[in-house]
Amino acid sequence: MSPSPDLQSKFVEFMVEHNQPRMAGFKSWIFHPGMLFQASGKWWGDQGRRAAPHEGLDLYSFADVGGITKTVDQHTQIPAAFAGHIVKIDRDFLGKSIYMNHAILTAGGRQLLSAFGHTVPRDSLKIGRQVAEGEIIAAISGFSGKQTNLPPHLHLTFAWVPVDVSPTRLTWKNLGNDPEITLIDPLGVISLHI
Repeated sequence: MSPSPDLQSKFVEFMVEHNQPRMAGFKSWIFHPGMLFQASGKWWGDQGRRAAPHEGLDLYSFADVGGITKTVDQHTQIPAAFAGHIVKIDRDFLGKSIYMNHAILTAGGRQLLSAFGHTVPRDSLKIGRQVAEGEIIAAISGFSGKQTNLPPHLHLTFAWVPVDVSPTRLTWKNLGNDPEITLIDPLGVISLHI
């Protein structure tokens, strides 16, 4: 299922606004093979195959208006793509992941979900908390102390889920396998440029 025409987020604008001066002059995201939705390969390390197709989009490097390539880091603030409420904060293989439901429904009555991986949630972020569109919910986590050559980045996923979906079903493995959950290509929801 592709996003409806009105399913457009100002996520990138919010991210740039909240991450000044680091993202000053932001022009566009840069993607390497393996970063995009449904990619089967890794963009880090041995660049081998992923265990499952990529459930979302990895945001790591961007070009500024001067043509200089920059990257996000563990100080990069993460905004909410849409207003919503927190349904799950999970410690998992990505570090901590945040899942949010939004009051955006399909004609069939399914609800929009956004999920963020590799995060350090704000101290005030709790399950059930209402969050405004563009509000900072977390920062990107670093990978210090872990044996990995994966640089700090943000994993972003959108999906249509049943309105009454149990938070126990919200895991990275299940998002791509549950027949009642339909993943959405984030490139259709966020803008690449501002």
